[in-house]
Amino acid sequence: MNQSKSPLLLLSLLTFGCEPKGVTDPNDAPPDTAAPEVEEERVVWEDMRHGTSVTFQDAHAVGSQLIVVTTDGQTWRYVEDTWTNLPLNVDEEDLNGIWGGGGVDNLKMVGVGAAGIIIDWTGTNWEVSEHGTALFQAVDGDNINDLVAVGGAGPWRNISGEWTADPELGHEKFSDVWYNGTTGLAVGDDGKIAWLIDGEWILDEVDVDVDLYGVSGVDYSEIWVTGARGTLLKWNGTAWQSIELDTNANMWSVWAPAAVGNLAFVVGANGEAYKVQGTVAEPIYTGVDNILYSVTGTNETNVWATGGRGVALHYTGE
Repeated sequence: MNQSKSPLLLLSLLTFGCEPKGVTDPNDAPPDTAAPEVEEERVVWEDMRHGTSVTFQDAHAVGSQLIVVTTDGQTWRYVEDTWTNLPLNVDEEDLNGIWGGGGVDNLKMVGVGAAGIIIDWTGTNWEVSEHGTALFQAVDGDNINDLVAVGGAGPWRNISGEWTADPELGHEKFSDVWYNGTTGLAVGDDGKIAWLIDGEWILDEVDVDVDLYGVSGVDYSEIWVTGARGTLLKWNGTAWQSIELDTNANMWSVWAPAAVGNLAFVVGANGEAYKVQGTVAEPIYTGVDNILYSVTGTNETNVWATGGRGVALHYTGE
């Protein structure tokens, strides 16, 4: 026959069983050991996005203004918290790259895009020309009469206002180009790099097998290149150096402020952005997850990143 326990004995047993192991007084129990708090990532970019579904493919900054080219053949200007459309008739063909020179009052701009489209800013409107070639991806240069464009049909040159194909590299495909009037560098798939020196193109042999997407430079001794799987390369005038970003995301664009030297801003997938000084990369948190396709600016405290779904982010260094 089972013998029932008295209420007093039962209460004593329950109380004894609830005490932490090795502790006789509940007041002496160790506190809960929760995971340490992780410092919140401080967002340092100001979100100036435009309410649109198009992608801001590339941008040019002048003063406090920003001009972007987009998918579906649109161009927009940002001035004092307001986005204004700059009308353009290109049958909704994607625009992929833009170059700009001069100041706000004498601004010159050239944009390039699909179906061999090239657009020229006259100061009040765009003039459109079609060159019957594969798409253009990017354009850069020293001035309005000395530009290089690249894309799916090899490099094209604009010398003294007339665009012509540069036959030296045939139909080599490139994603981006940097050109300062003396030296040029184009990058493309599978680690492809080509130099433009003294008017001649030369393919470089670089031990990189990933697709390369972006290039920016200060001069021949400082050129930066970004690419797939977190790739960042730096040319120091004699050799290429790989810089660790601690990410596997595609890095789509890089911009090097000419007045500073040894400094670059890098942006890419998942809203990732980095400030790179020498060989040290520091994440600068954006607070967005949009793909960032372009980064540009006027100096290290006036930097813009643009990308998917009309995102436009402004960084002032603070």
